[in-house]
Amino acid sequence: MSIADSSSTSPPWSPVTRIVIGIILLTIIIWVIILALPLVEALLISGLLAYLLAPLVGYLVRRTRMRRSYAVILVYVLILLLLASLPATLGALAFGQFRNFGINLNEAILAIQNWLSQPYNFLGFTVSPGFLVENVGQAIGGVLAIVPGGSFNILSELTTNLLWGLVIFLSLYYFLKDGPKIKPWLVGFFPVVYQTDANRLLDEIDDVWTVFLRVQIFIFFVLIILFVLGSVLVVIMYQAGLIPFSWIGLILMLIIVYALVQQVDNLWLRPQLLGHRLRLHPGVVIISLLGALALSGVLGALIVVPGIATAKVIGRYTHNKMWGEPPWEPSEQVHLAAEQSNQQGKDADDSTID
Repeated sequence: MSIADSSSTSPPWSPVTRIVIGIILLTIIIWVIILALPLVEALLISGLLAYLLAPLVGYLVRRTRMRRSYAVILVYVLILLLLASLPATLGALAFGQFRNFGINLNEAILAIQNWLSQPYNFLGFTVSPGFLVENVGQAIGGVLAIVPGGSFNILSELTTNLLWGLVIFLSLYYFLKDGPKIKPWLVGFFPVVYQTDANRLLDEIDDVWTVFLRVQIFIFFVLIILFVLGSVLVVIMYQAGLIPFSWIGLILMLIIVYALVQQVDNLWLRPQLLGHRLRLHPGVVIISLLGALALSGVLGALIVVPGIATAKVIGRYTHNKMWGEPPWEPSEQVHLAAEQSNQQGKDADDSTID
């Protein structure tokens, strides 16, 4: 008897064995993810960038009929050139403003000296800014004395950030190149009878993240417009002499404008737009944004809303299956068949000859 024949006589696992093995594998996966959390964050950022750039790659493939690998290389090189040009552009803008920098700096120094030389009465107490600044200067001097001893830590942090940046950009290329293969690979993990449902779930999750990224791009441009308008208004007020303390007041006003724009984004614009488009309550969006920002920083705040919408899609499907109800409405099943047919045609175009 051959090895293949003898292996086919192996008895199937019992339900209890399957559950135990599944729990062990799930525990190992969670443990590995926790250990490799920085890598997961880097891959998540890379995946979001690839998801954002994938429509451009697909457009080039469909319009020019070029191989997907060539379209990916073209988009990848354009992104790298754009990133490389940013420092040069900022440097040129800074050089254009350099001529007036000396005059503005002198004005700021004179304003600071005048402010420090005058004592102020506050609730019956006389406060001398010069005395406070002198103490702050001594504290800063003590901190600077420690810096040489921690220079190796600074160098280590810089090297680590460069390495993570390299991981992001390298993985971005492979996400763009092999992105269309991810969905069939995931569907292949499901039994054949559930692969149609898996396709539908992945399509709905894809819709969630597509809407999210489109709304994010729209919000980005709205915030840029608000910040530019607010900055122009502050500059006009400064030129009209309505802002005290010269350049110090100007910088403080710009910081206030930036903070107000951020509050408009966090407390109104993002909850309303994302909540409406992803069918989430605005209160859920606000609380999840603030909670994620406090717990996991900017990256957590960026993905928490589409993450909740994704969980809602999966939770609705799971709820309906547990209660023996159809996971989707009959009209949605017809729409699903048409969507799958169209999507298969697009995937065939996008993955044309690697």
